[in-house]
Amino acid sequence: MTKARIIYTLILAAVLSVYVAVYQFYFKGKLEVYRQDVQLKDTMERSYEDLKTTFMGVKPEVIVREWRSQVQPWSDTVLTRAKYFNYGDWFTPFETIPVQNAGILRFTFDEMVNRMIDDLYKRVGERMGRYDLFPADIQEQLRIPTLNELAGVDVTQDEVKEYLARLNFGIRLCNLLLDAKASSISQVSIWPVRKEKDLLDYQTAGMSFTIAMKDLVNLFEDKLHTSDRYFSIDALKITYPYVGYNFDPQLNVEMLLTQAAFSGMPEPKPSEAGGPPAAPGSPEARAGGQPSARDEFGRSMNRPPRPQPKAPGFFGKAWKLFKRYVLYSN
Repeated sequence: MTKARIIYTLILAAVLSVYVAVYQFYFKGKLEVYRQDVQLKDTMERSYEDLKTTFMGVKPEVIVREWRSQVQPWSDTVLTRAKYFNYGDWFTPFETIPVQNAGILRFTFDEMVNRMIDDLYKRVGERMGRYDLFPADIQEQLRIPTLNELAGVDVTQDEVKEYLARLNFGIRLCNLLLDAKASSISQVSIWPVRKEKDLLDYQTAGMSFTIAMKDLVNLFEDKLHTSDRYFSIDALKITYPYVGYNFDPQLNVEMLLTQAAFSGMPEPKPSEAGGPPAAPGSPEARAGGQPSARDEFGRSMNRPPRPQPKAPGFFGKAWKLFKRYVLYSN
C-alpha cells in the first residue's frame, strides 16, 4: 500500500467519522423534535376539525358559557331539594367515645348499648304495658354485637360508632311504631345502606307488627306522608285471619320502609370537556410553560416534552472543536 492510498484512506475515514458525528450529535435530535412537531400538528388539526363539527361554527367559549348557565341553576335546585333527603336525628353521630384503649373500649361500648336498650324497654313498658309484646332479642335483630361476641376482638372507634348509630336508628324505628300505637312488635331488621346515582344513600328497614286499622292509617298519613323528610314504603303485606271476632281488628303488618339521605354532588373530573382550567403552578400548568390545553375529548394538546440533551462525550467534544476552529474559521 502506497503512502497516497494510506492518506486517502485516512481522509475518507475522517470524513465518514465527521458525517456520523454530525448526524449523531446534531441532526438526530433535530429530526426527533421535528417528528414530535409533526405529531402535535396532526393532533391539533384533528382537534380543530372535531371542534368545528361539535360546535358547528359557533365559538366554543359561547357554548361553554351557555352550558354553565344551565348547569348552575340545576345544581342550585339539586342542593335546595337535597334538604328534604336526610335521616334527621335517626343516625345520631357519636363523635367521641370516652376511651381509646381497645380492651376498655369494648366495655364502654357494652355499657352504652345496655343503657340505650334499657331506655327503649322503659318506653315499651309505658306504651304497651307488657314486655312480652316486644322482641326480647332486639339487639340481635339489629345486628349489634354483645360483649361476649367482641371478646378477643380489637374493636376500633369507627366500628363502635357504626354499631351505636345503627342501634340508634333501630330504636328510632321502634319509637315510630310505639308512637303509632302498635299493639305488638315482633321483628325489626336494618338492611345495609345502598347508594344510587352517587347522590342519595338509601336505608331500608323491615318491620313486622300488629296495629289497629285507624292507627295504621294515621301512621301512613301523619307520620310518613306528611313528614318533612323522605319516607318510602317499598313493600307492604297486611293480613287479618280473625275476621269473625267482634272487636277492633289488630292487623298483622309486614313492610319495608326506606329513607334516603343526600350524600353530596359528585366531583367533576378534571379531564372532562369544559372542566375548570389547571390551577397555576400545577403540573398541568407547568407542562410546556403554559396551562394545559385540552380538546373536547379531554386529551391534552400540550407539546410533548422535548428530549433533554445528553452530556457530550469524546466525539461530541471533538466535533465542537472542529466546528469552532475549522468550519467557522473558514
